[in-house]
Amino acid sequence: MKQLLAAIDFSKHSNAVLEQAGQLASDLGAKLWILHVTSDEMQAMAYEPSPFSDYAPEFVNIPGDVQLARDLSAEAFKREHNQLLAITDHLRKKNIAAQALLLKGDAAKLILEKAADLAIGIIILGSHGHGLLHKALLGSVSEAVMHKAQCNVMVVPAQAE
Repeated sequence: MKQLLAAIDFSKHSNAVLEQAGQLASDLGAKLWILHVTSDEMQAMAYEPSPFSDYAPEFVNIPGDVQLARDLSAEAFKREHNQLLAITDHLRKKNIAAQALLLKGDAAKLILEKAADLAIGIIILGSHGHGLLHKALLGSVSEAVMHKAQCNVMVVPAQAE
């Protein structure tokens, strides 16, 4: 097993995922891919009707500020890219072969696609432990990856608060 993939979301639980993934990569002498999947929520909001349409009918068919949404999306993408580079730099200083990946789209789908493309042996990701209602309404990336992955999956549980 020479390739591991750690999927992170920059939540407070990401540190536990990175710690486990880094230790496993070190123990196995494996390359560690650090993957973050970002969404296009900011750009999608630009095309939705104005939030003021409830108060004034003249705003009903006016979309949001598209350029502002694009700028904010690009800014967030750049910030996340820099965070990933800092993480991989930190891991490399510990003699772990780490590589950053930043993608946009559906998290579960892209994690599974990258795992197949890179011949990943183990996917390491976190479980947020939001509960049944959250999972029923929004789904779960870790749940989808566990059920559809063609390789081993290690789920790092959320830390108790």
